Amino acid sequence: SVLNENTIIGASAAGGYDIPNSLRFNDDDSAYLSRTPSITGNRKTWTWSGWVKRGNLGTSACVVSAGNSQDVTGVTILQFSSNDTLNFYTHSTSLDTTRVFRDPSAWYHIVWAVDSTQATDSNRSKIYINGEQITDLTGTYPVLNWESAFNLSGYTEEIGRYSYNNTRFFDGYLSEVNFVEGQALTPSNFGKFGIYGEWKPIAYTGAYG
Repeated sequence: SVLNENTIIGASAAGGYDIPNSLRFNDDDSAYLSRTPSITGNRKTWTWSGWVKRGNLGTSACVVSAGNSQDVTGVTILQFSSNDTLNFYTHSTSLDTTRVFRDPSAWYHIVWAVDSTQATDSNRSKIYINGEQITDLTGTYPVLNWESAFNLSGYTEEIGRYSYNNTRFFDGYLSEVNFVEGQALTPSNFGKFGIYGEWKPIAYTGAYG
C-alpha cells in the first residue's frame, strides 16, 4: 500500500514526498516487530510518529508497546481500544481520545510526544492526529518525571503487539514510523499541510538520539 498525498485526498494531488511501501500486519498471523535495547537511554522525553491504516475495527489492538510482565511500573502502550478510540497508557495513568477512528480506508498520522519533566501535566504527553493537537482527552497525564519502558535496557519494545503478555495484535498497515529519543517534537517534523488543507508526509531529517 503506497502512502502519499494522492492516497490521502485523491488523484488531483501530485508531486511531493512519496512513501512507496507500508508494512501489513495481519492479526490472524500474530505478526509483530520487536527490539530489546541493550543500553538504557532517555526514558522521560521521546517522540513516536507513524502513519496508521486500520484493518479490523471494534477490537483492542496495540500499535506500539514496551515493557513486560516482570515489571509493570514502566509499561507504555499506544493502542486502539475496543470502542475505536485511541488510548495512550503510561502504567498508572491513561489518556483516551473522545474521537473514534472507524474508517479502514483512511491513513491516520499519529504523533505521541512525551516530556515528563514538564511542570504542567498536560505538557507531559501531547497527542497529534493528522497535524492537529488533540486536547479533548479523558483520563490523567503522566506524573512528573515518569519514566517509560521505552529506551530501557532489557525491556522489549514491540510494534503490532502488547509486549506485556503477547496479546492485542494489530491488524492493518503502518508506514513511515519514527521514534526519536530525547526530544518532544511536533507534527511539522514529519508532515505538512498541502494546498487543499490535506495533511501529508515529509521525510524526517532530524536526529534520533
